[in-house]
Amino acid sequence: MQNGFYHLLGVDLLTVAKTEIIQPLMRDSRTELIGDEFHLTIRPHGIAFVADFDGRVSTIFFYSEGMNDYRQFSGELPEGIGFGDSRNFVHQRLGQPSANGGGKVIQFFGKAPKWDRYDHEGFSLHIQYLDNETSISLVSLMRPDSVPR
Repeated sequence: MQNGFYHLLGVDLLTVAKTEIIQPLMRDSRTELIGDEFHLTIRPHGIAFVADFDGRVSTIFFYSEGMNDYRQFSGELPEGIGFGDSRNFVHQRLGQPSANGGGKVIQFFGKAPKWDRYDHEGFSLHIQYLDNETSISLVSLMRPDSVPR
């Protein structure tokens, strides 16, 4: 099940900002260059885009309420999942993940959130959970060449 955002991966960020679904949200947006990436954040609508230095979108983030000071994304999440879904429910719905991790304490960072990644042709879906794994805190769509290995 697709949520209408998959097709924005690899598209020029300026073009994304002018799309029918994003353009109305742009008045609440902020754009900044962090390292060699452009970040388009729309906190009141719970969505953010990261583009490589060439301007092509590499990652789209969908935030739950309060995660990194974002409001919750109110649109349809990828693959029919919802922020209220537990990790067990996600596994039942999507099967075994291609990769997973988190849960360990990292010096200077604290406990890393648990996550699952589902790799598909053309994109990867990354799902991050709250500590108790009873709900989702962050969902990311990534181009395959943007997936950390």
